[in-house]
Amino acid sequence: MYQTSLTKGQELVAQRMVKEFRRLGHDAFLITSVYQDSDLAVNLDEVRRRGGYVHAFERELGIPVIRVNSDSATWPPRRISFIDFVAVLNNIVEDLKLNVLVTHSTLWNGPEEVMKFVAWRRRMMEGGAPRSPLVFCHMSHFQEASDERYAIVERSYRETWNSIILPRVLAEADVVLVTTPYEADSMKRMGAKEESLFLFPGGIDDEDIASLGDEVAFRVKHKLPGDAKLVTFLGSVEERKNALELLEVARILSKKKDIHFVIAGRMEGAYGESVREAASKLTNVSVLGPIPDDEKAALIRTSFVNITMTRAEALGISQLEFMSAGVPVITSGAGGQSWIVRDGSNGVVLEGPDDAKGAADAITTLASRPRLRSKMGKSARRTASAYSLTRLVDRLSKRLSREVQSSFDDMDALRGMPGEERIIEAWVHGGKKVAATSRRLIVRSVKSGKEVTSVPYDEISKIARHAEAP
Repeated sequence: MYQTSLTKGQELVAQRMVKEFRRLGHDAFLITSVYQDSDLAVNLDEVRRRGGYVHAFERELGIPVIRVNSDSATWPPRRISFIDFVAVLNNIVEDLKLNVLVTHSTLWNGPEEVMKFVAWRRRMMEGGAPRSPLVFCHMSHFQEASDERYAIVERSYRETWNSIILPRVLAEADVVLVTTPYEADSMKRMGAKEESLFLFPGGIDDEDIASLGDEVAFRVKHKLPGDAKLVTFLGSVEERKNALELLEVARILSKKKDIHFVIAGRMEGAYGESVREAASKLTNVSVLGPIPDDEKAALIRTSFVNITMTRAEALGISQLEFMSAGVPVITSGAGGQSWIVRDGSNGVVLEGPDDAKGAADAITTLASRPRLRSKMGKSARRTASAYSLTRLVDRLSKRLSREVQSSFDDMDALRGMPGEERIIEAWVHGGKKVAATSRRLIVRSVKSGKEVTSVPYDEISKIARHAEAP
């Protein structure tokens, strides 16, 4: 992923995916840039001195992170580019013996560079170079290049990337992770194979939400009224999220003393500052800025409803987090929101991102009808339970294990191996397919594919010559 973050949805998905893979017993790492929330997280000179990447366990994120040589891109906006990444990735894969790579997001050079690296590696294997199979996955978190959200210059660039680069990435990928069925349809139109698609709706760390944070202490610390119903926005405060429209909802309800609005998350650039300034003029709005995980959990649990007036959204991890705690969602219905939030069942879907009056009416209705709010909350919790990160990553782990096994099977090296035997290395050389396992060498003719020579290590009596490989 192009950076780490404490609040941004796509970055959080990548970080949580690593954490959950490790919980399942896999060696998993986040390969990312030197940036966290657009600020330098490590010393760039040190990264360059060490050959292009540094590897450390980052306690704040709770995962091992590999930060590579990178720079903030001037174009497209809000993106970061990896530098000399094919060479750096080659060293990382060989050093850590990786067998699966998952790229996240679009409009940056990570997916394209990984695609080239994987294709290069596969061509080397076909030519006889000693390389193990590598499974390549891509997760776009895809959003259409809307003319409502982007001016012509940025929109046309996004359309160009989506029409030229993304189809090539999808064609090379073994698995394409999609957040919604709508995204699956988009990926198929761009060339993804039906059998490569895997539904992965972001995922929520519901255990953390259930166990962390003191709700009363949280209200006291941030001077939130103890008896008010909190209408909460949680996420990065940027133009796409449309927080200024949320302030219009707060203005409409400014006379209702039992309703208080909370905006939590990183304030992005000039737009974030304009939201902070406008909110300062409203007594029923509190802007908290970014908050740590334990406070986030407390905020979610103490909220009356979650609200998002977003103009574009692949899915909405924040909404799933609120729903997992039994909090209904009021949403503009943009993108994947209309798939995860069902109007009148687990939340309210508005007429669009500018429907401030509809949002105000929905809040008023739920505040006056506690049984309806409770019913929606229970339905929200049931919906979110299907998207537990533990369940999703467990399913994905099994799929990837099959992909890795299939990659070796394609080389005919592992067919018939006993259950306790594991592959160490596999390659093609001199017209032969070779696998070195934990017990023996297996050699098969590339042309016939039938004649197999199996040499158990304990039957080798003499080694005439040897060569070492990394």
